[in-house]
Amino acid sequence: MRAERSRGPIREGGNESRPLAKVDADQSLSPPSLVHPRPVPSIADLAPAVHGSWEGNIESILDFSANGNVIGPPPAARDAIGAAAIDRYPERTSASLRQVLSRRHGLDPEMIVVGNGSTELIWAVARAYLAPGSVSLVLGPTYGEYATACRAAGAEVRDLWMAGELVPLPDYISDLQPMVAWLCHPNNPTGTPFPVELLPELIEAAPETLFVVDEAYWTLTHGLASAAAYVTGGHVVVLRSLTKDLGLAGLRVGYALAGRQVSDAMQRALPPWNVSSVAQAAALVALADTDHLELARGAVATSRGHLERGLHALGLEPCPSEANFVLVWVGDAAAITAGLLAQGCVVRDCKSFGLPEFIRIGVRSLPDQERLLAALAEVLGRRALTPPSPAAAGEGAVFRASPTTVGEAGRRGVAPGTGEGR
Repeated sequence: MRAERSRGPIREGGNESRPLAKVDADQSLSPPSLVHPRPVPSIADLAPAVHGSWEGNIESILDFSANGNVIGPPPAARDAIGAAAIDRYPERTSASLRQVLSRRHGLDPEMIVVGNGSTELIWAVARAYLAPGSVSLVLGPTYGEYATACRAAGAEVRDLWMAGELVPLPDYISDLQPMVAWLCHPNNPTGTPFPVELLPELIEAAPETLFVVDEAYWTLTHGLASAAAYVTGGHVVVLRSLTKDLGLAGLRVGYALAGRQVSDAMQRALPPWNVSSVAQAAALVALADTDHLELARGAVATSRGHLERGLHALGLEPCPSEANFVLVWVGDAAAITAGLLAQGCVVRDCKSFGLPEFIRIGVRSLPDQERLLAALAEVLGRRALTPPSPAAAGEGAVFRASPTTVGEAGRRGVAPGTGEGR
């Protein structure tokens, strides 16, 4: 049936417009052609990063694919969640949380940016400092959101792997002069610390580069130096996560430490009210419980040692780790991961990191890990393992050498941009 025309013109702002057609309720409006609005190419072509954490039924599953603090959040955080004023807008820039963090770090509140998890802050850096045609450097294999956020901004991503005595890192950065360089300390998935004392030399080599040091796992380590001492100069951003150390993964809270100009740019790249009132309330209470953090740090060290000894007993060689997870060569990671899943245990297949022969295991309680080790022994018992070749294992250099030298990802047969999720 033909649509009837309205009887008179519609006026808007004092100007006449063409009459609108009336359409029956059961008649749909079809576009005259197949032309549709299109997103910008950097978004249309963007491949999402791969992440850990099991999203299926968790009742009968032990999830070792994500990285937590073993003991969960402080008990008072749950009370704060229930008492949060959900009928009011949260603080627009998490002012109270920034005040607490400023006292903890000895920095002005204006030098702290709070995000909906540290991953939101990664994207804020990319939005603030990268544009189509600019170059960023990712030292890998590592967390995939660095490269994803850069590509979303239209930037070119250069992937370098910590390997061998190929190119001194300061020399490479001096030649490349990236707008942003991403450094994970300790690194995910290897657990390797980055030598933060190298930062002054890197800054001298590339004074216009912003060095982002992701310390999401740092607070659960013992004795590692932090890059926080370098943020006041305006060349370094340090990212911290409350997801790992305080067990607030479901609430998403993280923060950045940076010089005033950098923090101002990052804040401008974020929407207002980006952290919920519930998350802010829980974070304030959790940060006040310093004893809980010490307990979590000790629990992580105990569980990691137990896991490493259990893997050695199975004839495996876990890579030395400072974090709350362990990377280990198992041969066919996809097959081992599938076998463990059938046994009710989820681990991280590291193919998405460019490591198809490795799995990453997040630490959990000792009874949980005993169940994993028993399942892994059964799965491995069905397979004949062949020790890794020098090409596959990097002769230990990828994970054991100090990352002051780097190798092109392509030289190791790994496609650029393959580092992935937490």
